[in-house]
Amino acid sequence: MRNSIEFVVYGNYALFTDPLTKLGGEKLSYQVPTYQALKGVVESIYWKPTLLIYVDEVRIMKPIRMESKGVRPIEYGGGNTLANYTYLKDVSYQVRAHFEFNLNRPDLEYDRNEFNLNYESTTS
Repeated sequence: MRNSIEFVVYGNYALFTDPLTKLGGEKLSYQVPTYQALKGVVESIYWKPTLLIYVDEVRIMKPIRMESKGVRPIEYGGGNTLANYTYLKDVSYQVRAHFEFNLNRPDLEYDRNEFNLNYESTTS
């Protein structure tokens, strides 16, 4: 596909949680990364306001395994609590995404150059 990017995301542990559970003590990971998490990874690789990123596919490369750990979250009001977090363990995902130009930003029309060629600087 034109204007596509493919990469592998991997790690020893991963935690993809529901934003609604951020305030609670117990966290349980989704078994696969969320669309927004993958989009955030793509945007951390390359982001411009001229581009709209779309994640097309994700492939799970390793078996889904989970592990629970006791964690002491930071409590700014004092106290000493223990919470259980359930992480994904030894993860690897293959991701394919593509970008399209953001046509809702007419002020950035000058930046819609796919090949990023600047003839003025190379010819002088």
